[in-house]
Amino acid sequence: MYATISADIVSSTSLSKSETIKLKKKIKELFMCLEEKYPKFWGRQIKGDYIECLIPNASDAFRIALLLKSLIKSFHVKDNKRTKDFQTYGLRIAIGIGDMRIINKTQDILDGEAIYLSGRALENMGALYKGTLNIETVNDQLTAPLRAIALLTDAVMNNTTLRQSEVIYHKLLSEKELEIAEAMGIKQSSVNGHATAAKWYCIEEALAYFEHLNFENNGC
Repeated sequence: MYATISADIVSSTSLSKSETIKLKKKIKELFMCLEEKYPKFWGRQIKGDYIECLIPNASDAFRIALLLKSLIKSFHVKDNKRTKDFQTYGLRIAIGIGDMRIINKTQDILDGEAIYLSGRALENMGALYKGTLNIETVNDQLTAPLRAIALLTDAVMNNTTLRQSEVIYHKLLSEKELEIAEAMGIKQSSVNGHATAAKWYCIEEALAYFEHLNFENNGC
């Protein structure tokens, strides 16, 4: 069972040219990291601020979506009124879970149920304050609780500061607090403080729920 991610960067036009180039480079670097961690993962940036990902194991999709969101929310931009939504929300993301008909990286083609679900869900997203993370499957009974989990996790993520988002990003990569402290150039106690303030324990519970689901046997 495949998962796909369709996403767009919130208020991407508020970024300067140099900021846009740097952000695209960071996203590309994350894709390279994910290709190593998750065999056959495929991420691409298209149409400027639009992102698509293919995840062969649907259970990995939620973590990858949160990695993308926390990466962008931890990206420093010049503070002004136009960047407020970018700093708050970072990314609008839709996850689709289902079959895929065509996966051809050489021809740059993704076609199938999962990418249709995520693409349609992204298009149907309403106002930013109503949520920037959604999950769609072909099983309505499974989609309902997953949407609730996504909405609540999204609300937590949208309240995080740049520094808190950076800590969450490293934690999503399963790094230890000492490693995170060294990477960020801060004390381990500060890492713990940022994680607590960001309500990492809530995000961790949501991840555990999602990653223990058996999507193959849930009629997706």
